[in-house]
Amino acid sequence: MGIESLQQVKDMFRAAGVRTLYVKKLATVQDNEKNQVFLAKEVADLTALFPAKLSLRAPSQSELKRKSDVGRPITEATLNFFWMNAAGERFHAPGARLIDYFQYPEARLSGFLQGCEWAPRAIRRDEQAAYGQRILIMGSNAAGEVTALLLTQKDDPVVTGFPDLEPSGVSNVLGVLSVESEAIETPGSMLADKLRRIIADGWHASMRNKGGNLVPFKGNQGGGYTLEALLGVETNALKEPDILGFEVKSYRGSKLSLMTPTADGGPEGDLSFRGFMETYGEPARSGDGSLRYTGVVRAGRVSANRGLTLRVAGYDHVNDRFSTDPDQIRVEIYEPASGDVISSWSLEKLADGWNAKHAFAVYVRAEKRESAETAKDEYRYLAPFLMCEGTDVWRLLRAITDGVVYYDPAHSIYADDTAKQRPQWRVSTVGFGDTLARLYRSVRAVS
Repeated sequence: MGIESLQQVKDMFRAAGVRTLYVKKLATVQDNEKNQVFLAKEVADLTALFPAKLSLRAPSQSELKRKSDVGRPITEATLNFFWMNAAGERFHAPGARLIDYFQYPEARLSGFLQGCEWAPRAIRRDEQAAYGQRILIMGSNAAGEVTALLLTQKDDPVVTGFPDLEPSGVSNVLGVLSVESEAIETPGSMLADKLRRIIADGWHASMRNKGGNLVPFKGNQGGGYTLEALLGVETNALKEPDILGFEVKSYRGSKLSLMTPTADGGPEGDLSFRGFMETYGEPARSGDGSLRYTGVVRAGRVSANRGLTLRVAGYDHVNDRFSTDPDQIRVEIYEPASGDVISSWSLEKLADGWNAKHAFAVYVRAEKRESAETAKDEYRYLAPFLMCEGTDVWRLLRAITDGVVYYDPAHSIYADDTAKQRPQWRVSTVGFGDTLARLYRSVRAVS
């Protein structure tokens, strides 16, 4: 007996740890193991939805093929991919990957039958016609596993009358559906409703969710921790998004930290943290015996405190072209006088850190006060909040080159020998909507 209801589909994916589903009604003739499955325009878009290990190849040099993106590295992404059958059993497909075809442009799912013990027969080109309408459903869990289920008109009654879904912010051919709701709701609409209720409730005592328990919190991170706690999110430093596939960011003041990937090149990447601090750190002005490494560094300027500047190597800003050698594309902090590189981040390091966590994000402005009754910190959150969808590492690199995104480390080794490594990449919140429009395909103010 096949799958009869949408709720049955949700329950199967929930058992696999998946919370957000991406759905494509497959083409009648295409979308098979020979032609591969078209999912989006670019692989960089899809790695925001499905955790993947990126690899980069030099691009085709053809300037004749329709819509070729000359000078743009070709991205491939290996997935930890599993087919799921109607009984909820999962079978690993170790050859599954996403591939860019810039000449179309298309990003396709490929290799999903290689080395797989079981896979649906309806995905085979010589058999697909017998199954009628086919619907592919995919989602990932916290372990980075991508699970796929193929429904067919022949076997699964749910296919008849399957609802039309709102397109995801990443691809128009992929509808989006939340497992968490019995209704046909998108993760974005569910999150927006939660945030509206939090905003309507006014002031909230500063807290954090520690292992499922709400505990008081005092400190500079209180605004973010409190918002996460109110949304039911435990305090974490995971690479995955916070809730319903969205990264949640609250902000006060004039700057906001976007991400904290550590350098993987230059002395900051090559040395141990303590070795780097002993070489480049400076005694704190307070004279308390601690070492500090701080100071804003951005492209196009030399920092006042250390005389450093920043560049995106392998990128021709004037012509908006990236190097044909992906290994040459990296972000570097260096001394202009000597040319010595102090810190660098490879393309793959930045892509993994940015794509996985920030493809869908919501930014919420906060205010802080001290409670007159308890003398403890309280926060309230303001409308409108900004819901952002669709980003990739290329947008990030352009924003770094233009000085919109900058490096603002806050490394410390305290007098008691404890260490804090904080490699912050930040943006200004002045003109914040325009800034986010540089980083995301879609920015929507929700009131």
